[in-house]
Amino acid sequence: MSELEALAGAVLCVGLPQADLSAADGAELSALAPGAVVLFARNVSTLEGTRALLADARAAIGGDAPALGCVDQEGGRVVRLGFAAEAMPSMMALGATGNAALAERAGAQLASELRAIGANVDFAPALDLALEPQSTVVGTRSLGADPQVVAELGAALVRGLQGRGVAATVKHFPGHGATALDSHLTLPVVSAGLATLRTRELVPFAAAFAAGARALMAAHVVVPALDAERPASLSPRILGDLLRAEMRFEGVCFTDCLTMEAIARAPGTVRGAALALAAGADMALISHDLALGRAARDEIVAAVEAGTLPLERLHEAAGRVARLRAWAATAAEAADFGEDTVARETARAALAVVRGETRLDLGRPVTVVSFEGDLGDGIAEGDAKRPSLSLALRRRRYRSELLRVALEPDRAMLELLLEVARAQGERQFIVLARRAHLYAAQRDAIDGLLAIAPRAIVVSALEPFDLPAFARAQTLLATYGDETASIEALADLLSGG
Repeated sequence: MSELEALAGAVLCVGLPQADLSAADGAELSALAPGAVVLFARNVSTLEGTRALLADARAAIGGDAPALGCVDQEGGRVVRLGFAAEAMPSMMALGATGNAALAERAGAQLASELRAIGANVDFAPALDLALEPQSTVVGTRSLGADPQVVAELGAALVRGLQGRGVAATVKHFPGHGATALDSHLTLPVVSAGLATLRTRELVPFAAAFAAGARALMAAHVVVPALDAERPASLSPRILGDLLRAEMRFEGVCFTDCLTMEAIARAPGTVRGAALALAAGADMALISHDLALGRAARDEIVAAVEAGTLPLERLHEAAGRVARLRAWAATAAEAADFGEDTVARETARAALAVVRGETRLDLGRPVTVVSFEGDLGDGIAEGDAKRPSLSLALRRRRYRSELLRVALEPDRAMLELLLEVARAQGERQFIVLARRAHLYAAQRDAIDGLLAIAPRAIVVSALEPFDLPAFARAQTLLATYGDETASIEALADLLSGG
């Protein structure tokens, strides 16, 4: 391997195909020598097995300091490692608490989960603002819509993560929250003016930099006020003029995954890697294909030889990555994880009672009507098994049954649901709504249920953008997420806890 090839490999972060390292994949890693690997749910087996996979990958890569081990461990629906006794609820739930001390403990908890497998870079926290009700790619991953609240809690998460030796990677710079489009599928545009960006999207990032964030992830979004021609991840104006010169960020800049459609369609994953580095990124992220990683390495070498990527820019990027690897190698080992009660406390503190009486009568049976379906958006690697409020109530001695209804029920399903509801008699109803503001038929179904059972408890189980749709509800709640911690907290509240 030439010196130039070694430099080009050092600025790549690549994914692994499975939960163990085959001889062929090990040889590929050895030949490529990437600066980092990223683990996804497909790479996770047991705690010991996942730790062994990361150790084997590092051994194959070699180097003076171990390759970085990266994970998207945000909490909520973006959790790759499921070993914790109490998984963190969504960041929107954390944001709803407004509690910086909880946020710092949450960061420490997430760090402990990563350190248990030997990982040392968390692709978190997401500092995108929840500004667009139509957005599902951000949604409950956001700490909220208020720049100051997100700034305070985001900085606390950074301190919690890095206090336990895991580099925080704040994302998605300069902000993905003001667009409804998903960069996994297309190239979004954030149309805010420069003055708005400075007082809104950029505020949480500035706070995170002041808190010492060691890494950042650039978004695949076009921001015309900054660069009308290139997405942020490929823009010298955004990664150079704004991020480095104006905001003085000196940590490692990762791209978001270059296999996402926003880049894969044009200019393409491989060419995009060289363009991102030329623009000011330090780490080109290619999450799903080692062969693409090798092609990207060769493209970076060719770009240097052609003069389109200055050699000093490549040295600068590799130097930043080397410094992060050295820091991570000397970070103190974390204690065992899973003992902190921060997940439970966060979920309970996040619960919002908009109005009404929340306690159920233990002597009367309960029907939980849950609007469910595929909420996949390229983030959560499939729709994980959803925790059941009905089972949680049964554990609290309620006689409860569950009716599952599609997110957007058709006419036949709607009529059947209302027919069943009419036949239920004096049962108590709980309605779990999910993004009803996006699904007209779901709103119609809930309105019909409230006409039959006006005392039904309606719960906005994801983003609270749907709350205005439930004007008829006498009792209305918001949980800011439907993960286990949030469902258990809701069951406690409904049972008088």
